Amino acid sequence: MKSTYTIKYVASKTGLKPYLIRSWEMRYQAICPQRADNNRRCFTDKDVRRLRLLKLAVDEGHPISAVAKMSSDELIRLLERGLAPVDADDSTDTGIASSGLDDGAMAAQFVERALFQTTRLNPSALEHVLNDAAVDMPRQSFLQLVVSPLFESIGELWRLGKLKTINEHMASVVVRAILWDMLRSVHLSEAAPRIVAATPVGHWHELGALASALAASESGWRVYYFGPNLPAEEIAYAAKKFSVKAVALSLCHLLNDHRLKGELKKLRRLVGSDLAIFIGGPGTESARETIAQIKAVSGIDLAGFREKLEALVKD
Repeated sequence: MKSTYTIKYVASKTGLKPYLIRSWEMRYQAICPQRADNNRRCFTDKDVRRLRLLKLAVDEGHPISAVAKMSSDELIRLLERGLAPVDADDSTDTGIASSGLDDGAMAAQFVERALFQTTRLNPSALEHVLNDAAVDMPRQSFLQLVVSPLFESIGELWRLGKLKTINEHMASVVVRAILWDMLRSVHLSEAAPRIVAATPVGHWHELGALASALAASESGWRVYYFGPNLPAEEIAYAAKKFSVKAVALSLCHLLNDHRLKGELKKLRRLVGSDLAIFIGGPGTESARETIAQIKAVSGIDLAGFREKLEALVKD
């Protein structure tokens, strides 16, 4: 099931006013968004990417009437001919030059650009780069090939003393806002399978939990996301209240985390033996024995997580 977005969300991601998006649709048929049961427009990632291309073309002086009927590939060629090369540290980089690359090569460029803006402590430029990546790439690729490697690189630079804590915090704030906006924009049926995503008590880094929540939503699951630092009792309460089929937890790496093993065992006891529990993140290594004891699933990437969720629905 493809994720869809409201016109308000699309306006925020493209820089176009809602009335202009509606005008381009009705007057020029520049895009053809789907309609929900209440007749509201539902935009896809492809629609967002096309609107961004159209805006770039119009900003370069091309009338919308002349470019509205062009395909996205034609728009890219038009812009590549008309736009000057963008310097690496330019926060207005559009990423168009990478449009012909496969996901892996494109992701590597986005990660490099995002890491550069992180080292510069430039949140607006970092947000711009990541928004481009989110529009240009499938969501699963964005999460697994851009977001995860970016924070692996940031963590490594921090451990080597080449990056300050404030740089990591800045990047976390920017990425959290982007992922949270994505998650809130997903609309699924009440009948969809349900999952709770969170981090256990003492674990404050929530990007892994947010990425898991988005991956689950991509597989058609209705996600209840409750953020970081939740005791087992609270997670179990949410699981029972919403009659979920699974719980997804993200663990950061903590030294001397004496509470984690007890919290995981308590969670299993409270939710029962049948509920699926998925655990990911850098902290899983130190809790491997406990994870096995409570029969939780770990050691899989986001693609593997989605496969497990899809299998769980079929069972």
